[in-house]
Amino acid sequence: MKLYNNMHWYEQELSKTITKLSLTYFEVNQEILNNLSNYLKMEECLVHELVLDRINLSNLNYLCCLTPDIKVKKLWLRFCQLKDKGVNYLLDILDETSGKTQLNSLYLDCNGITCEGAKKIAQILRTNRTLKSLSLARNLIKDEGAFALMSVLSKFQLNSDEIDWKSTQEQKSNRILEYLMDILAQKLKEKNSPSNDSINCAGLTSIELASLKQRAENMIFPHTHPYLTGQLLKSELNYHSPGNFKIEYLNISYNRFSSNILSVIEQIFHYQQKVCMAKEGLRNIKIEGFDKKQIERINKLIEGKLRLDNRSKKFR
Repeated sequence: MKLYNNMHWYEQELSKTITKLSLTYFEVNQEILNNLSNYLKMEECLVHELVLDRINLSNLNYLCCLTPDIKVKKLWLRFCQLKDKGVNYLLDILDETSGKTQLNSLYLDCNGITCEGAKKIAQILRTNRTLKSLSLARNLIKDEGAFALMSVLSKFQLNSDEIDWKSTQEQKSNRILEYLMDILAQKLKEKNSPSNDSINCAGLTSIELASLKQRAENMIFPHTHPYLTGQLLKSELNYHSPGNFKIEYLNISYNRFSSNILSVIEQIFHYQQKVCMAKEGLRNIKIEGFDKKQIERINKLIEGKLRLDNRSKKFR
């Protein structure tokens, strides 16, 4: 559904079958965004794609309608004058510590994003495993920012803050499990006769067991977090992540980084070909605006990866 600037859409009942909502060129103010926020949070809302292209969001609280718990999977924010400050706000919906985000496609072309914004996105991609498509074309990203983005797609070392966070979460999980086991033991004792000191697990009803399981899931940090799933590589006191292999599409065309980054991209592809499973890793990268021969080499690497993926699919 496309909305035009002469429509007071928030005064109408939007169809419950709408899956794509576009406000491109719409004269958006805070009231409209607030109403949009309420609509997107409705249980019956089915909007999976939201287009806010060419709307000046620099001075608006657009995040009110982009909370992690909404159902939007594809978000278009091109030509929105976000700059680095806007990107910083946007990271809230990409943070998977909430375990709720569904956003898998994000388009941020033409927003004046510099290395600072690119590095913030790279930081969140260290742990986000939901995002599959990211477009940052025609921004102001130089070598430092581009390198940060590419680095998370291969093996990287956890910093001290991340290691401390991992340790804290594991300690919390252990304490919670001990607490739940104490509750379980107490309930089992109550179920058994005083003369029977043995604990019989059959003493708990299925409802009680389900209740304990639900309490554990609510209290323990999401087990899907990549730092808590056993995927990390440990070397002495250091931890390394094998990299983010969920990004399939990346567009960084017409930025301000040098051709040196193309060599880094080639190295990333070689690395991913060695360690990625089929259907994992970069499958499409756009880097227009550089030497055609270098781009052709990278495209050949992509074609080779796709052939391997298709071949492995046939033998399944």
